[in-house]
Amino acid sequence: MMRSAHFVVLVSMMLGAAAPGLGRATPAPPLPPCVPASADVTVAALGAILAGQGDYHVRRCAALDLAARGAAAVPVVVGTLGSRDSDTVKFALNALSKMGPQAQAALPALMDWIRTPSPALQENDLALYDAVGAIGAGARPAIPLLIVRSRDPRHRFSAVEALGVLGKYDAARVVPHLASILESQKGEGGLLEAQHTLDAIRKIGKQARAALPATLASLEEASEAFDWMHGGAAVRTLVAIAEPSESIPVLTELLHHPMLARRAVDGLALMGPAAAGAVPALIHKLDHSREQPLLAGMIVSALADIAPQSAVVQQKLLVEATQHQTEWAAFALSRIGPLPSHFAPALAAALAKKPGDFFLSKALENTRRAK
Repeated sequence: MMRSAHFVVLVSMMLGAAAPGLGRATPAPPLPPCVPASADVTVAALGAILAGQGDYHVRRCAALDLAARGAAAVPVVVGTLGSRDSDTVKFALNALSKMGPQAQAALPALMDWIRTPSPALQENDLALYDAVGAIGAGARPAIPLLIVRSRDPRHRFSAVEALGVLGKYDAARVVPHLASILESQKGEGGLLEAQHTLDAIRKIGKQARAALPATLASLEEASEAFDWMHGGAAVRTLVAIAEPSESIPVLTELLHHPMLARRAVDGLALMGPAAAGAVPALIHKLDHSREQPLLAGMIVSALADIAPQSAVVQQKLLVEATQHQTEWAAFALSRIGPLPSHFAPALAAALAKKPGDFFLSKALENTRRAK
């Protein structure tokens, strides 16, 4: 009962609703913007402010100033990572992340802290790994350590996140490892973790093609579980790592799935012109989705993203805009120009039924631009 009550309180506070006995939660006012320090303020002085016990906002601004100083500030920022104060460590790690490749000199220290984190660093676990990932190609020496840490369930989330960022610099080592993790994340307890691993693989892009079998297996599990969140992550990863000839058949088949059809449409739209081979399947699905206006609108939008200059697609958009009064189709036609002049009568008739409709008016105007 205590755990249930605690959950209700948390949800109520997140939603701004009145929790029993607590009243309505008041959101914290936004922090004022930081005013950059003048050039005569030294890195050492900024580091002292960051490491001190002063105002939270002032220390946060000092960290941003240190980030702006780049490589010259790295030793001072790294020196604050041993602080017992969680906020100080958080600010320091965020500063290193903002420096990106300029913080490469911090990598040995960051790797040491990953191996033996202090309590304050443990509270900022994700920020610690983010700082490593932000270094980019220069952080490649950290990849073996990240692989080791990803095998520990306590650090897997953060380590996998970093591997997704750095994986393109050593895909031959990282991708099979992430694929192995994904294959192990099955069943009800592993589906949420699988989404995170899929996102990491997606960030690597085409270099992660070796993870295609594991991605397809994960998508199949999502399909069987009717899990649209897991399915969406798998679709996005499929599009990112596979060739169109591999992903289009999978996605067109998924158009028939009662839960994942929208995710399939999203995936095809994400592919853009590369998904031209899916146009017939999308049109067929559109013709059978009249009772699902949201899905129909998504398909119309996808067709416009994939093949806006296709005569077949333009004709279908015209029919949708004039005969089925689909606003998404009118919007798509308003952005395509020029349109065939013989579209004008149908558009004018539709506009007469909806006087002042901006998108129909714009589409009609586009027919007058035809050569």
